[in-house]
Amino acid sequence: MIRGQNKNDRLAPLSLCSNVPGFDLFEDETWCPPERNFLKEFYTDAKGQEWTNATGWIDEFNNHCEWHGVVCNEVDKVIKLMLGNGGLSGRISDAISHLTSIETLDLHDNDLKGSIPSGLGKLVNLSSFIASYNAITGTIPDGFGDLSNLQLLHIHGNSLRGTVPLLASKGQHYSSFISDCGSPSVFDSPLDCPSCTMCCNSQSECDVTEKKTDFGMWSSVFIGSAVFFALLILSTTVIKEICTSGQNVPLTSNEHYTIGKDSVYSFFSEQQCHCMGLC
Repeated sequence: MIRGQNKNDRLAPLSLCSNVPGFDLFEDETWCPPERNFLKEFYTDAKGQEWTNATGWIDEFNNHCEWHGVVCNEVDKVIKLMLGNGGLSGRISDAISHLTSIETLDLHDNDLKGSIPSGLGKLVNLSSFIASYNAITGTIPDGFGDLSNLQLLHIHGNSLRGTVPLLASKGQHYSSFISDCGSPSVFDSPLDCPSCTMCCNSQSECDVTEKKTDFGMWSSVFIGSAVFFALLILSTTVIKEICTSGQNVPLTSNEHYTIGKDSVYSFFSEQQCHCMGLC
C-alpha cells in the first residue's frame, strides 16, 4: 500500500525502500527519500530500540523529518540530528556521512562505541559535532582539518588517541574545540590537539588553553617596537639636554664603580662628559 495524500504522506513504505531489491520506486527520491534509508541504518547501528525517545523513527510511512531529534530544511534534507543523552549505544553508522546537508550532529552523553566514521570529514556544511562523554575510540579523521565551517567540536570524555588535525575555523568570531588533551590522561600521553580552546583530563577537569592568535602576536611586535623607538627618542633628548646644560660634573672612577660602568645613567654621564670636553 502506497499513500499519496500530501507531501509528507506521498511515501512508499520504508521496508520496501530499504529492503526490497528491484523495487520500482527505489530510485524515485519523492517516494523513497535516500536520507530516510540512511537514518534507518543509523538507528539500527545505534540500537534504536533501546533509545529513551525514538518517536516516529522507522515508521513505515512517516516522513523522516518528523522523527524525534531530526530537523530538516525546506527540501527535506537533514540539517540537524539532536540525540544527546538519549540512550544511544552501538556505534556511529557510516551512513551518517551521506547526510550531506547536515550542520549539527549532537550525540553527547550516550554510550556510543567504535570509531568516528571517516566520512564525517567530508561533511562540508558541518558546523557542530558534539560527541562528548561516550566510549568512542580510535583517532580523529584527517578530513576534519578541511571542515571550514566547523565551530564546535566537543569530543572530550572518550578514549580517542593520536592528534586532532589542525582545525580551520576560517576566522570565525567564536569557536569551541574541546578534547581530552589535558593531563593526567588514561593513556601514556594525552590527545594532541593544537587547535583546542579547552583541554580536559582523565579526572574530568577542563582548563582553557592559552593560544596566541596571529593578531595577538603582531600586536605584541608592534607595541614592542613602539616602546623601543619611544625610549630611543627619549634617550636622544636627554643627551641633548645634558650637552646643552653643561651644569653637571663627570663621574669619578669611584662613582662609576658604585653605580656600575654599564648602567644607563653611566652611559648618559659619559655622553655629558664628552659633550663638555672633560673626558
